[in-house]
Amino acid sequence: MKLADEFELRNNREVTLNVRPIEIGLYHDYVFEGPCRFGRGDELTREHDMMVIEMKSKNDEKMLHDLFDGIPGVNVMDQIVIKRDETFPLNDAMLEEMATDRDDVDLYVFNFTVFGADLAIAFSQKYGKPSMILPTPNNDAHMSAAYRARGLEMHSPATLEEAKKTLVALRARKVMANTRALVVVRNNSVHPVTNYDSFLDHFEVTKKLGTSFTYYNLHEFLDQLHNVAPDTNPTLPGRVADNINDEDEKVVGAMVDEFMTGATVCDMDRDKIVPSMRAHYLVNKLLKKLDCNAFAAPCPDMCATRRLNHEQTTLCLNHTLNNENGVCSACEQDVSALLSMVALSAVSQSAPYMGNTVPVKLDADDELRIKTRIMFRPYSCDEETPRLEEQHADAIMSIYHAVPNRQFKGYDAEQAPYDVRPFAMDGRWGATVRYDFKRDIGEPITLAKFDPTCSKLLVARGTIVGGIGALDENCSEGVFFSVSDGRAFREATMWTGNHTALVYGDWFDEMVLFAESVGLEPLAVG
Repeated sequence: MKLADEFELRNNREVTLNVRPIEIGLYHDYVFEGPCRFGRGDELTREHDMMVIEMKSKNDEKMLHDLFDGIPGVNVMDQIVIKRDETFPLNDAMLEEMATDRDDVDLYVFNFTVFGADLAIAFSQKYGKPSMILPTPNNDAHMSAAYRARGLEMHSPATLEEAKKTLVALRARKVMANTRALVVVRNNSVHPVTNYDSFLDHFEVTKKLGTSFTYYNLHEFLDQLHNVAPDTNPTLPGRVADNINDEDEKVVGAMVDEFMTGATVCDMDRDKIVPSMRAHYLVNKLLKKLDCNAFAAPCPDMCATRRLNHEQTTLCLNHTLNNENGVCSACEQDVSALLSMVALSAVSQSAPYMGNTVPVKLDADDELRIKTRIMFRPYSCDEETPRLEEQHADAIMSIYHAVPNRQFKGYDAEQAPYDVRPFAMDGRWGATVRYDFKRDIGEPITLAKFDPTCSKLLVARGTIVGGIGALDENCSEGVFFSVSDGRAFREATMWTGNHTALVYGDWFDEMVLFAESVGLEPLAVG
């Protein structure tokens, strides 16, 4: 059900970080020895120097390909080799050769034995591109200090493994800068009624992360769900809009059939699923038209209009399907959660999840309970949740929203089993995917959330310890997880807010590096 592919959206899964290796080699025109020149016999000749440059450049290029080629979304470009003599020439011709195809390059990796720093610095000062030097006996501290003193971006990983993680983080930074979010709004483009802990200033977000935003009127959006003449919408009288049409209905119907057939249990009538799938189709239509690749809409604000009840739809299914197609989509118009999902999916190459995040109290016999939450039915808590032995009471958290997906193990992984259940309890409309998180007990997860000022980023490791709500309606779907320090995690959420995003796998280091790469303070709970 790859609707995103059908519309050929700008998909962040396709973003590539282009890495250009540059080798700087030194040769000597004269045979001599001195404080920085020593050897025996032919080792002091120009020919020997040229041989060393050739051998070293080939070895370094192979090493970079061996190191980086397996990283999804990373492309190691052809190496450029610069040779100069012992007078240390530095001229525009050299800089221009190094700058070949510079508009396509995201990161330069410099390799040299000695006497290359001046050329690398001059190049970076002229073209302003990020640079990296791999760990060496003496050059990494030399280069890093020189770059940082000049306000230039230099990445100096301590190990080759850290270098790989740095590239993953830098690709996530590029993904973020290539994200344009379509945000459906009712009254306020920044703060829906339930999310005053989301970003305060989208202009500041664009300045720091490069993400841009397109806002869309809620009523114009909902009117276009109707298969009517596209110039008859009451919010756009006479203007031809993008209403669902007969051809669209055929695709929507086929998608509903595939969705129902693939479910382990489908606890909804077909005609009750169609409106939610139709909303998903319209979202993708608009994403394509407006050249956007992320989405958020204000659930409570929309609910208050009564139009969702009238249309018999929610956007839960859209969020699920878009997330597993690589187009991040968030509930409650929480843009800070949305971009947290973008970053997590970029480093993990897997579909994210987001929702309300709260500490969980254990009862006397160490079983999970959230009986204070009205939306959780008692049988859901009592019968579905497992016993937790030897868990610290302040280290168990939960995230719940009705937007799990079937690609937690990776975009290209086999689709996980799922059920289909309604969001609405009484009318049984609003299709949702129900996923049993208990099947993943023991799985590591990584969590993240930007703070409202876009100056901090919560990054945490967790482990799944339970699930809830797979048999329920509405937002009762949820996951229980443990963290290393419950108090520290809770305190971090006091800065970042309610909704937290997660992906499967341990991507903690990459997310901390990402935060640092965009100048944010990591609130790290490892």
